[in-house]
Amino acid sequence: MNLNLIDGIDIFINKQYSDTREYFDDMYRYLFAEGKVNEQFLENIIKREKKYPTGLDTGVIKVAIPHTDFSNSNVTQLVVTTFKKPVKFKRMDDSDKSIPINIAIMILFNSAEKQPEMLQYIMNIVQNQNNLEAVLREKNKDEMKKLFKEFGGLYL
Repeated sequence: MNLNLIDGIDIFINKQYSDTREYFDDMYRYLFAEGKVNEQFLENIIKREKKYPTGLDTGVIKVAIPHTDFSNSNVTQLVVTTFKKPVKFKRMDDSDKSIPINIAIMILFNSAEKQPEMLQYIMNIVQNQNNLEAVLREKNKDEMKKLFKEFGGLYL
């Protein structure tokens, strides 16, 4: 797999949201206008997040990996958002608890076969706090894209 997984225009740095709904609404409006998701995307990503939360307690810097079924996306890529103040997401391993998320890496994929490879790519990045610190510190979209290429290896 050698895809261009991150488009510089789909990196959002130091964004501020009051909750996950506001984050999902904002991302949907943007991605729908770009033609990257369909009309059902917002409803389905919210439903999926309630049923299968995506907040990961990866250490000091915590990550969420929101996504929905491939039928809601027109592209295969990542949408990276760093938060000015952490946004509460339900924990993947305990949906009764919320954790403060610093970075959201939203997965868009347009075929089911691409999901496992993309998750593996993301896990290679988020399991290392040094990687996450560098992502959180970065304020330039082009440099952020380079970080993901460096951390993720051959997938970009």
